[in-house]
Amino acid sequence: MMDEVQEECQLALEEIDKERAHDSQSMQRLHAEKAQETSKLQEAITAKGKALAENQRLERELCQLQQAKESSHATMQGLVSWHDIQPVLHQTHGELVSATTRFWNTIDALQNRRLASYLPSSGGIHGNWPEQDGPLGTLGHNALPGFSASSDYPLVTQEAPVPINQY
Repeated sequence: MMDEVQEECQLALEEIDKERAHDSQSMQRLHAEKAQETSKLQEAITAKGKALAENQRLERELCQLQQAKESSHATMQGLVSWHDIQPVLHQTHGELVSATTRFWNTIDALQNRRLASYLPSSGGIHGNWPEQDGPLGTLGHNALPGFSASSDYPLVTQEAPVPINQY
């Protein structure tokens, strides 16, 4: 009987040792899994910290961009876009060219009228060259000769051309 009890105790102890070894292996496996999960958790916490820092940086940058946009909108409110002003500039340029052309045409007409007054049929200038210290005297800026057939100056007649180098 004792041997049976001892044998049962021995079997019970072996069973307990097996369970203890199995539990010990399970504990080691669980500790290894815990270490892996702790490492993953630490990586996730680090990634979260980096993401929060990046998010804060992006929020600051977004705020700065919005402020720059608002200030540029405030600055640009008084400005006109090129598409709006280009037709007006083309029209103004055309009007300026037209006005300039009319101005210079008027100046040309006035100068032509003034110059035409010196022609014989205009009636603006009459008589011969003014006499100043002889036949070729100095003339004033508005002293021009009159053109009449009864002038004292001989008229130039055309003669037959003289042949040159007849040889």
